[in-house]
Amino acid sequence: MPPSNIATAADYADAMMIARRAKNVLFFLLLLMLLLQLGTFFVAHSTNWILPDATPSLADTVGPATLPATLPTTQPAVVSDARRMLPAVLRYLTALIDFLGIVLILVLAVVLLLIIKIMLVGRLIGVARVTSAFVWCVFLALLLFPWQAFLQNTDFNGDFKLPGVLFTWSELVHPTAGAKFSSSDFNQSILRWARFVGWPVIALILLLVVQAKSSRGLRAALGESELESPDDMALN
Repeated sequence: MPPSNIATAADYADAMMIARRAKNVLFFLLLLMLLLQLGTFFVAHSTNWILPDATPSLADTVGPATLPATLPTTQPAVVSDARRMLPAVLRYLTALIDFLGIVLILVLAVVLLLIIKIMLVGRLIGVARVTSAFVWCVFLALLLFPWQAFLQNTDFNGDFKLPGVLFTWSELVHPTAGAKFSSSDFNQSILRWARFVGWPVIALILLLVVQAKSSRGLRAALGESELESPDDMALN
């Protein structure tokens, strides 16, 4: 191979390596955002700590009569202050997840499109897998977008509007449609579990699909994996 062709191939490889590192960072950040959202829901559903107007219980303010003399008397107050701060922390975290979730998925789609452009110009193999990953990434972006906030219908009153995977704070703490739903109504319970757990899990699966397809395509383009037979490519 002439030196000019070798330099061109090396330049393409360097460009794809840079794009791959960016793609992996975006993938792990998006994975973290979705896991944090699931954790926020379970904290909101399993405890009463997210209510801003929650008052400390008697056990938080008054210690037992047999409390040892060596135990600090400020411990209940510290626990109560921490519980009062938790709603503000989770509210900020929910807004941060909504913002970063949309920004990161859009940047990931742009990075995948950049990789496809490099592979098309360089006439490299594996572009079909990366293209498939890009299509799934665009679909995932549509699922993640908080449509309920955009359409001003967080409580689902009036005409039904399909919500996005990323929920807002007002939706999470809503008295009837939020995370603290009653398990007595089976239909509503199924809807809430699907809303707050089912759809985020589906989004996690789609994110893993995007990562797997794009990684396999890049490995093929960089020569890091064996060439697949036409039958294997047809099955995938």
